Amino acid sequence: MSKNGVEILYRERVLPGLSFYVATIFVPVAIYLILLAFSADAAIISLIATEIIMVLISALAAPAIELSRISLRVGKANLPLAVLGETFTIAEQDAFNERGKHLNPAAFVRFQIGVRGLIKIQVNDKADPTPYLLFSSRRPQQLAELLKKLTS
Repeated sequence: MSKNGVEILYRERVLPGLSFYVATIFVPVAIYLILLAFSADAAIISLIATEIIMVLISALAAPAIELSRISLRVGKANLPLAVLGETFTIAEQDAFNERGKHLNPAAFVRFQIGVRGLIKIQVNDKADPTPYLLFSSRRPQQLAELLKKLTS
């Protein structure tokens, strides 16, 4: 259940992939090496603190996907199911083109580093200039199936 008493049928927090967390180690190490010339204690503390801060920020900034019987929420976007059209899962080999040369500039996008799954949902609202939503999901097939059941 959500805060307003609506049953949530699907919930996902799209955290970055492992490659992001491996890459984040370079910034704290660089800070450590810089501070090591002044104080070994300060260098170690900054190494640990910087990595913790980077992991926390990435977790807090990760988009949440919530689907109920009345709406779909992706990050800050919240759309009623009545305006959602056809749903597509994007194959891995097509993801690069969907995020690049095939991307409509008016589309709502929310990508996550290291997450390969993509889902595309048409928006059928004359008052909304957004043609579709394109966002990352670790379980795009499951979400697409639920959406198809709810919108058909």
